[in-house]
Amino acid sequence: MSSPEPAPKKEKKEKKSKEEKAAKKARKEAKRAAAALEASSSASTSVSAPPPVPAAPPAPPGARPLHVAAQVAHAPSLPSPSNSVSLMLFYQYIEPLLSPDAYQALLRRAQALGEEHGCTGRMRCAREGLNCTLTGSHGGLRAWAAGMRAYHPAFLGTEFKLTDGLPEGQRFPKLNVIPCEEIVNYGLGGAKAPPIDRTAVHLEPAEYHEKMKESDTVIIDVRNHYEAIIGRFDPPPGGAKMLDPKMRKSTEFPVWLNKQSTKDELKGKQVLMYCTGGVRCERAGALLKQQLATEADNLGVKGVYQLQGGIHKYLDEHPDGGHWKGKNYVFDKRFAHGCVEKEATSSVETMSTCEACKKPWDKFRGKRRCPTCGVPSLICKPCLDEDKERKHLKDVQCDLCVEEGVKAFAEVRGREKRELEEYERNHKLMPYEKERLAAGEGGGEEAEEQPKKKQKKFEATGTDRSDSFPLTAKTRPGPNKGKVTRLWIGNLDTSQVDAAVLSKAFPNIKFVQWVGDGKGGFKPFCWVEMKTPEDAALVFAAGRAARKLFGKAVKVNFDPDTKSAWPPPNAEFIDGGGKKD
Repeated sequence: MSSPEPAPKKEKKEKKSKEEKAAKKARKEAKRAAAALEASSSASTSVSAPPPVPAAPPAPPGARPLHVAAQVAHAPSLPSPSNSVSLMLFYQYIEPLLSPDAYQALLRRAQALGEEHGCTGRMRCAREGLNCTLTGSHGGLRAWAAGMRAYHPAFLGTEFKLTDGLPEGQRFPKLNVIPCEEIVNYGLGGAKAPPIDRTAVHLEPAEYHEKMKESDTVIIDVRNHYEAIIGRFDPPPGGAKMLDPKMRKSTEFPVWLNKQSTKDELKGKQVLMYCTGGVRCERAGALLKQQLATEADNLGVKGVYQLQGGIHKYLDEHPDGGHWKGKNYVFDKRFAHGCVEKEATSSVETMSTCEACKKPWDKFRGKRRCPTCGVPSLICKPCLDEDKERKHLKDVQCDLCVEEGVKAFAEVRGREKRELEEYERNHKLMPYEKERLAAGEGGGEEAEEQPKKKQKKFEATGTDRSDSFPLTAKTRPGPNKGKVTRLWIGNLDTSQVDAAVLSKAFPNIKFVQWVGDGKGGFKPFCWVEMKTPEDAALVFAAGRAARKLFGKAVKVNFDPDTKSAWPPPNAEFIDGGGKKD
């Protein structure tokens, strides 16, 4: 019996066309029905109500309430919390230090919860605690906080600071877990870390506001100088005196605090401290109190206080700005913000100027850094637009380098090294350091041993094993039509490759960003920013030729990411060496 002949192609097409028409008609009818339902349900109101916001998980008994930022009442165009981005900032120190096993378990739990609830952003994780900036859904972030509170009792007292109703563009693209020794890098890890339970007295924003009016008071801005120039507290006449340590990074704070000029300013005063969210004041306050307790000359300091919740919480509770002027520099994709009322009327004070033309300007843009110290540069858009090839702006320095008369990067690093060495020579072991060292709880000493062992490994195998990789005059650059300077570098042996090796193998790297693997180590790839598109093209060409670094063929791709903040706060400025932390 012969098999039936296949249907002609024309009949198949006609059948498919009829099905598509029927489906299209059904979709139109469904849309009309939905529109009719919406019109009938909103007959009494001109604007339909937003979808309900998922309820937050109930807080455990005794847990600190979540702090939700006041919404911008003057901005009705913001999306509703149910379908918009939320931001969560928090930190939590844990004492005593977590054991290595408990630390690894905390890393895994924090990351697993983040992935489960769709959280993105940065988690800086150490044995001493967590410091996180996360974005996600309204319910997802609250569920993550609830999960952490259920996991460890330390988080019952954490002040999770939430901001809802942000636009989609302020969401971080992915979750980065960053293992480190300190959640704020003061160079006070392990035995050196002053106990947090002996830190400054925490004042709520209303109390802090009143304290700033008192004349026998000094206020220390614990942030970096480039943050302070765009916004800071301005106490009323006759009130507290402002002190800016003019730091480029937090590791300079212990040295500044130990200077005689600083002690003279603090003598006989009550000391207020503040920072963005409060975390930097924790160690800073504890260090000051410990130094005062062991100071040979009694400075007569009347008290040490810090702003609970930092500038972030103060501006939430003072929508008119209070004693604050300018913008608050933040480490998320808002970049900076003023108080609610002034933001709504575009009347935020501009406290700083463009480093090139000296006109009022307060936006850090263009990925540019000071050529002599590496801090973010304030260059206005008109100056950037006029000098697209960056030829005329390449030597423009930050105001701190101009003030100090710095001419080269080596001067900054040389001075930092001398000051740190002098500080270490004069530093006397605090009682808590002696106790920890006697109990074998150094922590920091173990961390310091690792680079030494790694350096021996380099010497044994020889960094010369990477001689096949370094670029030479014979290396031909690859195509780079988009003038991209950001590269993704993969297939790295992170047990041997660090910033020092990268800076030797890749000439002219400006920054490097490592990614934690959630197990205390790093993933076998990183992102780097090259100084010029030509430098990036040379490295790309070497990667395409499968050049090897410690026996592994390195992979290189251009990665012109325009969505995430770059360089991120954890990016490492390359000066010929360094650690991944």
